[in-house]
Amino acid sequence: MGVPITSIYFGGGTPSLLSPSQIGSIIEELSNISEIEPSSINRMEVTIEVNPDDISLDYLKSLKSNYVNRVSIGVQSFIDLHLEWMNRRHNSKRAIDAFNMAREAGFDNISLDLIFGFSQLKEQDLKYNIERLLSLSPEHISTYQLSIEKSTQLFRDYSSGKYSPPTDSECNKQYYTIKRELEKGGYYQYEISNYSKEGYRAIHNSSYWDHSPYLGFGPSAHSFIENRRFWVESDLFRYLEILEGSCGDISKLYHQEILSEIDLFNELIMLSLRVLKGIDYNTLIRRCPKGHVKGFMGLLERLLEDNELVLDDGYIKIPPEKLFVSDGIISSLFIL
Repeated sequence: MGVPITSIYFGGGTPSLLSPSQIGSIIEELSNISEIEPSSINRMEVTIEVNPDDISLDYLKSLKSNYVNRVSIGVQSFIDLHLEWMNRRHNSKRAIDAFNMAREAGFDNISLDLIFGFSQLKEQDLKYNIERLLSLSPEHISTYQLSIEKSTQLFRDYSSGKYSPPTDSECNKQYYTIKRELEKGGYYQYEISNYSKEGYRAIHNSSYWDHSPYLGFGPSAHSFIENRRFWVESDLFRYLEILEGSCGDISKLYHQEILSEIDLFNELIMLSLRVLKGIDYNTLIRRCPKGHVKGFMGLLERLLEDNELVLDDGYIKIPPEKLFVSDGIISSLFIL
């Protein structure tokens, strides 16, 4: 009996370095170890992340004939000065061309990314980016606040005082400008950072938020099954060294952790409250670890009284006006 697969996602790093035939071969091999027949693959969501400057019309057409039916294009911005500052290789014209090529290649499920929350982004810039997104009319849009990661030039600039991020108030305003304009444009928000047209919610990403099991392959890939999370060696050279010298034993490629009942409950809260529909109240209480139910219910009631959470048709959720500060609300529910 194989493992049932509901979606396949080629992402992280630059999967478009693979040829379409290589991607097709990987998908066929996955079908061999699952319950999915190759002829049925096109009825499931198969996504690849691409950079605008990495693709051509022929490449996209070949992807389409190798089972891929959804593309996620890392646009980030339609303003060239901002793209240069982000060290992106493409410009706004190339981003638009990439989208149009995907349409011409036959893709009817396209996701575009947009970045906000950096000091160069003014109100008129944000509105311009949103207008361009809406004019293209992709099926799905992801919006992310720029984060300052260690070991990056931006982190060094921030540490030395060369870069000053916008205030929380400014980022909050940008977040709700995006939300308002996209909803006016016919998109519905189903997760803190994600919007889609009706029927185009990202199936693969949604499986993370509802705590479904998933398997990851390749360097740095993470997997989650029941109470176990495991991940593959992240250093590419170390990965190849172990693989070449494994003699059939690849156990050294993997690291793992066993999640406790409390860990799993905290993750359930963290993931389910990112989704706007929230989590069923009875499920939440049933999953609460024994010995913590009374204290957790008391905390839950206080957050409901303070309007940090709402109970709507049996579901606990974060109210729309509190989505930007959801991290604080979610973490306050954790059992420590």
